[in-house]
Amino acid sequence: MLDLRKTLIQAHEILKKNNIDHALIGGFALAVHGLHRATMDIDFLADGSKKDHIKNLLQATGFKLKFESNEVLQFDGAGFLDILLANRPLSLEMLRQAIKDSALGVHVLRAEDLIGLKIQAYKNDPSRELQDKADIQRLLKIKNLEMSLIKKYADVFGEWQMIEELKRKA
Repeated sequence: MLDLRKTLIQAHEILKKNNIDHALIGGFALAVHGLHRATMDIDFLADGSKKDHIKNLLQATGFKLKFESNEVLQFDGAGFLDILLANRPLSLEMLRQAIKDSALGVHVLRAEDLIGLKIQAYKNDPSRELQDKADIQRLLKIKNLEMSLIKKYADVFGEWQMIEELKRKA
């Protein structure tokens, strides 16, 4: 049986104990921002320069590596765990700007940064487009978003017009 809360706590504690910068992304991060939807895994953004260390630490504590690339590590354990690797200046800055959620005790990406990752996700995997755009539209309802940052992310993928359309519908 999947235990996502246990997976979240266990992975977070391992990364924290070993001073590896990380922040919650994905469905659980949406919940921190007040948006709830079903999810089947825990997703973290983590310092990509520590990829091998992350992989070794998680495997040594019972997580089983299922997939590895330069951009992501995927594991099975008490639940499914995806580690998106921050390898570029934009994603490393997202990590530095992550906010601490007192309820979960973990850092979580800001809503603007989640929108940026969602744009990247559906551009890289078009099968994700409907869910990611629905998530973006819901995130755009959050007050006081830094729209210039969202525009910066959208412009990387030529998606600013899409953001403006979703904002009008939000």
